[in-house]
Amino acid sequence: MNDIRISVTLSLDEKYPEDAYLDFNLSVDGQYLHEVGVYIDPVDLIGSATMSGEFFIYTCDCGNPACQGIDDGVMVSHTPDTVVWRLRNPISWPPDEPMPEWEHDAEFIFPKDLYLQQVSIALDHAKRIAKGYRTKGKLWVGPDLSMEGLMALEMPQQEGGFMALEPEGRALH
Repeated sequence: MNDIRISVTLSLDEKYPEDAYLDFNLSVDGQYLHEVGVYIDPVDLIGSATMSGEFFIYTCDCGNPACQGIDDGVMVSHTPDTVVWRLRNPISWPPDEPMPEWEHDAEFIFPKDLYLQQVSIALDHAKRIAKGYRTKGKLWVGPDLSMEGLMALEMPQQEGGFMALEPEGRALH
């Protein structure tokens, strides 16, 4: 099994030091899988915690993964005990250059409880940082994501492998 670790940091914008951004830092087996300039999309990351499918977990800060040469998302599948990622390595590559000879498909298998824990803790940490940001500048919280959107993100509850309704009768899909 592979190890996944996700943390969130508050970073100052180099051009505009009064502005800042949240940076989701995701490593697998102690290594970052992406290049500088590639960002983690919190919405797709959270979606990948409970649903199978293609997720553009890695993207550009504008929200368009193609800007960073990301043509394929992470294919995520779930078993009762694992979350499986299948993706192209390198994740991003300049669109006008041919892929390197060492390009290959990669597969990572994470313990489901660890995956859910890491995503949940990262989301909670991001919200806490965002709530505590108190300067005149702007805070970027994710690609195509507003502060209100970040605060509305929730980890879907699971019961028996399916999302359970929240007490108010709502679930994130």
